[in-house]
Amino acid sequence: MRFKELDNQLDQWEEFVETNELGNFGQSSYQFELLLSRGRKAKVFGVVNDTDEILAGGVVNWDPTKLGYKYSLDYGPIVKDWADKDALQCFFDGLVQYAKHNKGLYLSVSPNAIYQEFDNDGQPICTPKKQILDTMCSLGFTHEPFKYGMQDTGVTVWQYVKKIDGQTYPEIAKSYHKMAKQYLKKNKLYQVNVRELSREELPMFKQIIDDTAERRHFLSKDLIYFETAYDKFQDRIKFVVAEVCFSKYIQVATDKLEKANRDIDRLQQKRETAANKTRIDKQLSELFKQRENHKVRIEHGKQMRIHAGKDVIPVAAAMFIIMPQETDYLFSGSYEEYSEFYAPYQIQDYMLQISQKLGVKTYNFLGIDGKFDGTDGVLKFKTQFEGVAQQLIGTFDIPVNKFKYNMYIKLKKLIAR
Repeated sequence: MRFKELDNQLDQWEEFVETNELGNFGQSSYQFELLLSRGRKAKVFGVVNDTDEILAGGVVNWDPTKLGYKYSLDYGPIVKDWADKDALQCFFDGLVQYAKHNKGLYLSVSPNAIYQEFDNDGQPICTPKKQILDTMCSLGFTHEPFKYGMQDTGVTVWQYVKKIDGQTYPEIAKSYHKMAKQYLKKNKLYQVNVRELSREELPMFKQIIDDTAERRHFLSKDLIYFETAYDKFQDRIKFVVAEVCFSKYIQVATDKLEKANRDIDRLQQKRETAANKTRIDKQLSELFKQRENHKVRIEHGKQMRIHAGKDVIPVAAAMFIIMPQETDYLFSGSYEEYSEFYAPYQIQDYMLQISQKLGVKTYNFLGIDGKFDGTDGVLKFKTQFEGVAQQLIGTFDIPVNKFKYNMYIKLKKLIAR
């Protein structure tokens, strides 16, 4: 076996990624091309056997620090067999040597591997999976302490997933929490529409993301990033928006008001000759309340339309990448003033339908804090779709230039004080 660059074998690399159980968008050829288009330093390295079959590999990128480059392997490596220690040793030895000849300081590896799974209350539902952790440590890597909290960049450390392999869409929808079902039913009634955006509409998408990023204090991306991702990932990426049409919203409320009026007229006529008026009075009382609610809703719809200055408005949007193994939910946002429409639920339901049709096995909501004390609002939203929380195996480091790396660690500790 031999270590080699695979930049000129991207079709072969992509096939290897897409047919591997732990393959993911972060190690795809599309992500590699996105990195290059963004001006990042990146290459695809691998280990092949005598017939040029890939045994292990990864998309590697590197960024400067004050003492050299940090080489990163995010959501990788992709390995045919984690028990093949010779292939792994060959891969990492080759990678460290390449980094050593190109001003590398250290190599940081974050495999796409699950350490442990938990239910919605944070209770373990399986024992820790230590095979890959033990293998990486045996190869000379140091495992960083497990982390908690959401990550704006790099590899997520905790994620929430819904396993949908072998299920029909009705089975998937039936599993949702009762509140999610209620929100979706309401959205259907008021005809919240979900559709996919064209490239020309990405500025609208970015505006929603930026509004949410400022409100919730997370990092957004520039428009060029979203446009480049759209170009590179092609049919594997979807930008989805949920929209409200005020004329439809008002019409639905108007139709319900008219029905309530008809029902009231019918019951009032019936009451005149009824022997027992108590039951009819209760029904009328409820209908009077409904009628007032419909009137309020009609006026509310008219005021929203005036405020928006147009009849159709986007209220939420999200970006997804679909790989054979899983759908990943990456960026999302919504306008707080339209939170009554629960549009993010509509978007997730739409993408779960798409994922099921494509035969995707796992729907990955990605980042959560890893804390189950009620402080993580993101977790609360994602658990409405009934999945499992996963703690990833974390990050492993190995020095490339040991002397400078030791200095680097000491400096970090001093700064942290």
